[in-house]
Amino acid sequence: MTLKDEISPAGASGVGRYDWERETTQRTGAGAVDDPYPLIAVRRAEGPVASDSFFGMFGLPDPMAAAWPGAQRFATLSYAATEAVLRDNVTFSNAGIRRMTEDVFGPVSLMGSDDPEHRQFRLLIQPAFGKKAMGLWTSWVKPRLDELIDGFVEQGRAELYFDYCAQFPVFVIAMTLGVAREDLDHFHELAAKLQIGAAPPDEARAARFQVEDYMRRVIAARRVQPRDDLISLLIDSELKTAEGSEKITEEQILGLVCNLLPAGAGTTYRSLGIVLVTLLQRPELLARLYGERDLIPLVIEEALRWNGPVLTAPFRLATADAEIEGVKIPKGALVEPGIAAANRDPARFDQPDAFDPFRPAQANLAFSFGSHFCVGGQVARMELRSALNALLDRLPNLRMDPDAPPPQLTGLLYRMPTGVPVVWG
Repeated sequence: MTLKDEISPAGASGVGRYDWERETTQRTGAGAVDDPYPLIAVRRAEGPVASDSFFGMFGLPDPMAAAWPGAQRFATLSYAATEAVLRDNVTFSNAGIRRMTEDVFGPVSLMGSDDPEHRQFRLLIQPAFGKKAMGLWTSWVKPRLDELIDGFVEQGRAELYFDYCAQFPVFVIAMTLGVAREDLDHFHELAAKLQIGAAPPDEARAARFQVEDYMRRVIAARRVQPRDDLISLLIDSELKTAEGSEKITEEQILGLVCNLLPAGAGTTYRSLGIVLVTLLQRPELLARLYGERDLIPLVIEEALRWNGPVLTAPFRLATADAEIEGVKIPKGALVEPGIAAANRDPARFDQPDAFDPFRPAQANLAFSFGSHFCVGGQVARMELRSALNALLDRLPNLRMDPDAPPPQLTGLLYRMPTGVPVVWG
């Protein structure tokens, strides 16, 4: 049996309570790859750049391969190689992957654009994630966390991944977009299908069309009666052009919504689930957090480095013949910046496979790097800190449920736990 066979058991069924959850997570490697890091370490020892995609390394169908039939594939495995690709948006273009993003985002894509277009759209939404706007996000977070805990606190046990982690980030992003509470569950499904690679192209387009139809009504309502939300902010925004400035169009607002929805709804809850499983497997550290809340940011940063929710940053298209760390990349090749692989590079981090929140502070690539650094990174950190603090405030002696199957961390493109079953008291 090979290392790949050990990491990729047969019969993968995805993670989730509903069919759409299991189908979307299965497409991105959940249940097929639990621990990708041993094989990644083997490949990194062979060189900083692999002549393969990550799905190819693990012998899995690549849900995005059909967009580039015949294209050569490369994946960066070292920190230096990954940072170099993320830094160079000219040689390694985001705009080149527009065909991958058009199903889920339409013609407006933060992920699938280069400057100056990317800079224009990023400047439009940047105020919504700055320090002044943090109150908009926090105003939804704490009440929702308390509401969710109220629903199970008296039971003495809960499945936190599905009943807590998955329930608050989608609520927060939906509220800032003006989605009605009664439509929240449906929007959660749509957000999942708008993640890159998580749904077949026809399903992804159908999800986008539903989001756009819904948001057109919200936009129309905000034009008549603005509110303190993201849609009202975008309606009043202007794009800087060579001729001056112009109002953002409805199509552009819809595109930005489709860009933000899956990131706001998916990445944070998977991250929280990973943090919780990591702590539950280390009960002494979890017990220490009850009395030392200042350690929570350290735990979160280390979890993001050690086992973040995303294995790779959005693919880049080589616009010219290039070289990365001595590896020749031909024009037209696709390069996957392996941010999770980079975050386990022993050339960058001492004992990288160890979870150590007390290691010396050092930047990692969990939120990417360069001009495409995650615009919502600070909001995500705030949500993770708030969610963990709320649990510690109200659930004493939190521990793994001994009567439930032990959870595993799983997934390739997107990482997540199979569950977070807990008891307390």
